[in-house]
Amino acid sequence: MKLFTTHVIVTISLVLGVTPSSWAQNLDSTRLDSLSSVYAEYLHTKPQIAEEAAVQWLKESRRLNLNLQEARALYALGNLGNITGDYKSTINYTYKAIALLKDSNTEKGLAACYNILASAYKSLGEYPKAIDNFMECLRYARLTNSQTQEANAYQNIATLYLLQKDYKKSAENLDRAADLYRSIGDDDGVLTTLFNFANILKEEGKFDQAREHYQTVLEYRIKEGNKAVVAYININLSQMLVVEGKCREAIIALEKTLVLLEELKFHSDIAIVLNDLGLCESKLGNTKSAINYFQRALAIGEKQSLFQYKSDIYKNLAQLYQKENNYKKALEFYQKGVASVADQNSLDKEKYVVKIQERYETELKEAKIQLLEKEQKLNEAELQKVELTVKRQKLIRNVLIAGFTLVLFTLIVLRLFYIQRLRVQKELSLQQEENAKQQINKMINDHKLSVIERYQEGQEEERSRLAREIHDGIGSDLASIKIAFEHYTEQHEEDVKSKRIATAISNACMDLRSLSHQLHPLSFSKIGFTSFLSDFIDQIIKKSNIKIQTFFFPREDIDLLPDELLADVYRIVQELINNILKHAEASHVDVQLTKHKDHLNIVVNDNGKGFQKSKKQGIGLRNIKERLQKVKGTLDIDSNSGHGTSITIDIPIN
Repeated sequence: MKLFTTHVIVTISLVLGVTPSSWAQNLDSTRLDSLSSVYAEYLHTKPQIAEEAAVQWLKESRRLNLNLQEARALYALGNLGNITGDYKSTINYTYKAIALLKDSNTEKGLAACYNILASAYKSLGEYPKAIDNFMECLRYARLTNSQTQEANAYQNIATLYLLQKDYKKSAENLDRAADLYRSIGDDDGVLTTLFNFANILKEEGKFDQAREHYQTVLEYRIKEGNKAVVAYININLSQMLVVEGKCREAIIALEKTLVLLEELKFHSDIAIVLNDLGLCESKLGNTKSAINYFQRALAIGEKQSLFQYKSDIYKNLAQLYQKENNYKKALEFYQKGVASVADQNSLDKEKYVVKIQERYETELKEAKIQLLEKEQKLNEAELQKVELTVKRQKLIRNVLIAGFTLVLFTLIVLRLFYIQRLRVQKELSLQQEENAKQQINKMINDHKLSVIERYQEGQEEERSRLAREIHDGIGSDLASIKIAFEHYTEQHEEDVKSKRIATAISNACMDLRSLSHQLHPLSFSKIGFTSFLSDFIDQIIKKSNIKIQTFFFPREDIDLLPDELLADVYRIVQELINNILKHAEASHVDVQLTKHKDHLNIVVNDNGKGFQKSKKQGIGLRNIKERLQKVKGTLDIDSNSGHGTSITIDIPIN
């Protein structure tokens, strides 16, 4: 018994320009666009709703006599038939769409029409017609410079080769399609090629690799709610289970898929699943159940004219009836299967004969054209003999005219060269003047940056000196006082005032140490920048009634940034929080640091009273801007009185 061939996904799309010319037409266009949006939204989830929208779309387009909109609606109905398995309707609607486009002299959209037309013929087993229409799709895609449609054509030709088990050519065409999709940034097209690559692996028996590809596509399609592709993937996964002999698992998966397909009313796919269920039941020895499934699949195949499906179902039924010793039925279905294959082959032969006739007629036309060209050449030779005498008589006159023209032309060329040279010299002098201005501006900017850097270096040195003086001078003195007072309190343990003074001295030591670290922190690579900044903010929270939340994304990557850059970030955040404490009257602050690939993003939000941007800026903001100018960072302030303030800073990492 035989499984149906791998279920593939074909790629189709249509874009037509429709330009309304009046207010009323604008309203009509909005109505039609709304119907097309409903169609696109429900195409792969609720095709019945999509069909109702497309039918209404077609009626409205015809009522308004909008040919291009009518063509789009016809294409939509043809596309829907291709998805649900009603290939006859696909062919009918698509031919009408093509006729309308050609009557309107509109080439854009023809590639997409020939695409789904070819896909329908392929599904009906009429491969010669399919390849002819795929070639037309390619021709119009290149004519309209549509890389998307060209990629779609390559992908769909690949599925045709896959049905013929020519895996090498199928993969080559998928590679062409994938390259084009990547060049235009079409992620959906890339996913579809990945699905069809999985089909090649499945047909080659590389089931583990195929499952990996299917699962990757399945995750994306489940997220976007594309029920159609989810069903296609489950069909292929189930077929691999059948080949591996895991029929019971396959039946569970196929029955779930059948429910989904019946909901979507995808007739040809239902026939595939019914055939696969019949095979599973047959392998499990459930002959009657298998025959029932095959009969249901056959009814759909005959209704939808699925020639390649019918022949396989006939043969499967013949084998089952043979097992039941019902040789009459077995012979009947075997003969039908053979006749179905013969009918299919006769279609191919008829197509081949037509092609030979077309080639012969083309050759005849080419021969006639060659004969006419020879006769034309003979007539031209006789005319040349007559003209030769006339040319001799005109030669002297022509020489004189040519000489005079040459002199005149030379003078004109020399004048043009002279004018061009003056223009070039003028442009060169302007360019030199512009370059000089740019160099002067660069020197001024470099000087400003140098002054800022020296000023900030002086600030850092002064902070470092103050930190050392505090730590080594006042800190040491305060530590000595603490030790001496601790000796005193040991002798007066019951004295409450002594204990309070000891606690105050201890808190003063901690505050002094914190102030020293804030003025001149240790190397962030040793202590961790995010931890140090969090400690600084925690200390502010303890000393004030403000709530500050911190967010670091990702914390580890931020800690690995250079100390020089982190020192600037720390000073900037410190300055911003101090400004908020002094001026904002805020109760809540968010501090967020996010490391991107090429820059560090700082966002500080507060719910304070805000300020007007036109107001003269204070020293804090000027210091921040000078630091950002040094590191080539950017600053954006969003604030209004009474609505809080949001400050966004981006600092390049490299």
